[in-house]
Amino acid sequence: MARHRHQHVRSLAEDTDPDLTPLIDCVFLLLVFFMVTTVFIHTKGLDVDLPAPSEAEEEQKKDVNVVLSPKGEIEIGGEPVEASQLAEGLTAAMEKANNENIIVQAHEECDQRYVVFVVDTAKGVGVKGIAFVRVQEGE
Repeated sequence: MARHRHQHVRSLAEDTDPDLTPLIDCVFLLLVFFMVTTVFIHTKGLDVDLPAPSEAEEEQKKDVNVVLSPKGEIEIGGEPVEASQLAEGLTAAMEKANNENIIVQAHEECDQRYVVFVVDTAKGVGVKGIAFVRVQEGE
């Protein structure tokens, strides 16, 4: 009988596997705690200084178009202008359009000297920006 009783009794030395359930519970509780208490860092973007809204309405700017024909004839806003009167015509068109920029559209067969003349004259009367337009075929 003693032998039978001895077989059913387990010693503490044979039970070497620890119970992991409380350990896993603690890990999950710590995980939840750190997730709840973590302060998420907000990354800053670019600081942009926006202009203050003004009460005065800004006048609309219109384009000042300068068109050069294949023969070097100049048009400002659809009106023909002589080369000698280009400076006065640009000044008047810029004041009328409230714009200090011009758009130059030269025909593909126009000599470059006419384009250079228009650009030099425009810079001489105080044009701040010059844009060039290229017309695609079929337009």
